[in-house]
Amino acid sequence: MNFQERLADICARMRDEKVALLVGMHDGAHFIEKPNPVMVLSGFKSLGPAAALLAPDGAMTLVVTPHWDAERATQCCPDARVVGVDDVVEGVLGEVQGRAAAGTAIATAGMRFLPYDIASHFTFALPGVHSADKIVFDAARAKTADEIANAREATRIAERGYEHLVAVARTGMSEDELAVELKWFMKTLGAEDNFLLLCAGPHNRAVQPSTGRKLETGDIILAEITPSYRGQLAQICRTVVLGKPSQELSDKYELVVRAMDEGIKAAVPGVAMATVCRAINAVLEAEGYGEYCYPPHIRRRGHGLGFGSIRPGDIALDNITMLERDMVFMIHPNQYLPETGYLLCGEPVLLTEHGAEPLTQHKAALAAVAG
Repeated sequence: MNFQERLADICARMRDEKVALLVGMHDGAHFIEKPNPVMVLSGFKSLGPAAALLAPDGAMTLVVTPHWDAERATQCCPDARVVGVDDVVEGVLGEVQGRAAAGTAIATAGMRFLPYDIASHFTFALPGVHSADKIVFDAARAKTADEIANAREATRIAERGYEHLVAVARTGMSEDELAVELKWFMKTLGAEDNFLLLCAGPHNRAVQPSTGRKLETGDIILAEITPSYRGQLAQICRTVVLGKPSQELSDKYELVVRAMDEGIKAAVPGVAMATVCRAINAVLEAEGYGEYCYPPHIRRRGHGLGFGSIRPGDIALDNITMLERDMVFMIHPNQYLPETGYLLCGEPVLLTEHGAEPLTQHKAALAAVAG
């Protein structure tokens, strides 16, 4: 599937539901768990709040902030009419209020993910609009060929970043210093954004953002590395030991990797996402860790990868989303174990007709650096 085919699918869904104008809005704060209808509809990753206005015939108006970013938007979306403004709500209302007054059937996407000050102004001015989230994000549940290519490049950047982490991590360095070094290195490789969790300790309770804490011999470094390339995220989860790992730590990490392998095997077209979660849990439950497979110890075993759409959602027992070809998502049985603390391992995968294909060149393995 390519971008134009996806857009044609969305337009067909609009016609079926009698939607005359679809307004996708985003606040410009790009986050791994927040879908972006503007990117889905236009392919444009905004600097600030933006909106994409789509008609059923495919005609597109792109409202962007700040106003001077209109030039970049025009280059990115040459087929769209681009309007540069400094207030996205005023800009959008200027485009749609006349149509609303004339009885045009307007629907919105992304409204529930907006900050209150943006969403409330819009809904107050146009009280009759309804949500088109399903139209937009269901159409984007599978990735386009370009998004898949970008996910592969983002994965390559993530793996290079991890190699750099292993090369530069040392005792006495702070978590923050390591995180900054890692982010900057991946920027030089072409990542325009990065969601990074990185922390260390002898017995981690969870993975979390870096602090000023200094690395010490015996620390277990947890790194959830998530660069974005041309608006598409990829993620790898890795664990590194400062010093020689104990046999127990090596054995427990092997167990978590085995659980991940079973999850990858279970991810095939036509099964529910919950099946992948159960396959991962089964490995750990068989070793006596059943209580640690549920909150408060673990919430999910993976997730979709945006920024555009986060379909197929979380790898969780309550997710009945059926897996389809060309979905891209993260499988990570990140796990707290009482003997070792929290351990990270995870791979981004592309669902093919044969099953889940890891996008990484090297599978997660426990790494050790000099303490």
